[in-house]
Amino acid sequence: MNPEMPTAEAIAVGLDGRIVAIGRQSDVQNLADAETRTVNLNGRTLLPGFFDCHLHILWLGINLGHVNLASPPVKNAADIIALLRQRRTEEPNLTCLQGNRYDQNKLPGGAHITRHDLDKVANDIPVRVVHTSGHAAVVNSRALEMLGITKETANPVGGEIVHDENGEPNGVLLETASWSNLDKILPEVTQSDAITALGRANGYLLERGITSATDANTMPADIPAYGMASAQNGLTVRTNLMMSWAEIVKQAGQSLPRPQDFSLSAYATNGHRLHVGQAKLFSDGAITTRTCWLSEPFSGMPENYGIPIHAPEELHDLIVKAHTTGWQIATHAIGDKAIDTVLACYADAQRVQSRFRPDHRIEHAMLLSPDLINRMRRQNVWSIGQPEFISGLGDAYIDALGEERAFRLSPYATLDAQDVAQAFSSDCPVVPGAPLDGIRAAIERKTPKGRILNPLECVSSETAVYNYTAAPAYATRTEQDRGTLEIGKWADFVLLSADPTTTPADEWERIQVRATFIGGECLYGAEQLD
Repeated sequence: MNPEMPTAEAIAVGLDGRIVAIGRQSDVQNLADAETRTVNLNGRTLLPGFFDCHLHILWLGINLGHVNLASPPVKNAADIIALLRQRRTEEPNLTCLQGNRYDQNKLPGGAHITRHDLDKVANDIPVRVVHTSGHAAVVNSRALEMLGITKETANPVGGEIVHDENGEPNGVLLETASWSNLDKILPEVTQSDAITALGRANGYLLERGITSATDANTMPADIPAYGMASAQNGLTVRTNLMMSWAEIVKQAGQSLPRPQDFSLSAYATNGHRLHVGQAKLFSDGAITTRTCWLSEPFSGMPENYGIPIHAPEELHDLIVKAHTTGWQIATHAIGDKAIDTVLACYADAQRVQSRFRPDHRIEHAMLLSPDLINRMRRQNVWSIGQPEFISGLGDAYIDALGEERAFRLSPYATLDAQDVAQAFSSDCPVVPGAPLDGIRAAIERKTPKGRILNPLECVSSETAVYNYTAAPAYATRTEQDRGTLEIGKWADFVLLSADPTTTPADEWERIQVRATFIGGECLYGAEQLD
């Protein structure tokens, strides 16, 4: 991924875990002495380690312990009930039964299950099923009772309590309604629980060739768990913490911290494994839950323009505070109205305090118009895309937006042609999150039903790989030590069975992650080496 040396034959790693030489085999081999370990990769492909610059590490680790409602694929409410009942039978002492990866778009008629369905699983303990987007949940009657939600309960700001035809809450909770007051129904996640979950997530990421990752909404209270997991080598993937800015402002009052004010020295593990990066904000919801903020309503829903998470003036205030405190800002914005609002806030923040290339980001940046793309370029705003959304959720986008708007989603080729800085990621566990799957999705743009979501926006394999390796390093301001294979950078590699930039599409399935290295140490797939 280094344009000055696109390919090389050999690489040498020093005892400090950094690259000391790269180039022709004869030159690199001359550095070896009697104590040097030499590994022959036998023609396989070595790339910079994949960098997922937007996923949810702790959430992923916790989810791996819950009921997965996407595998095997569920076809109806009865399948969901059966999977949840099976877990209740296996663990009868649960105080709360939780499922994830739920997607109503894959059920008959695209209709949500309700509390009545979940009451068939249990009515003595709360049952909570989280939507695959993370922007909705369905709970049973016991959970509604514990949450104090009745037909008279008002919608929270930035959320909605869905009601049935009789005006009773049906168990479907959207946006802020789905994550408010969860302490009333969910068991406490102790620091020990969090450290264990982070270890599970770490193994999951290493298996997929990921050597660096960004947790895209870290709560300040979670920093000790991340620090201890890293110090204890349970979390070995280099981790960038994207802090929940609304939570920081809520806790800090008038004395707002800068990124460097978050001390991680107590958890030092060579000083480069864990750091605080961006300030994270949300401006809207998701397409699949019909909650992203649009300038025109959802298809077949003339009154529904989505849900802004914050009132525009509140979002403006949060962004200006983060900008003037020195943060790189990463704001979730999927709908065109949300993107428009965020860009206006970024521009106003620059007028309040001019900063050289603050490198603010828009996470997802899905429904873009030519005007929005031009503004992103002029303002030097990053677009952080998730190609795997198309391969996993693309048909639901067509249902929600109609074909014309769905074809405008995630215009990766146009962004590239218009010189808008972009990087790819997964938002895992919204989707499974294997970079190889994301690369293929960016190349093909094929939905689960086999439709091509605008072939003009397909990108080359080289571009897709770059956007999963080098580009995320720039998007997180860590390019000085990762993202490309160059002398002085960390020896973070992924070993693949074949070259993704040259493998024909009909042979893509044979590309597999064989090994993952961090700091020159093989942390996954050691048996694949000589």
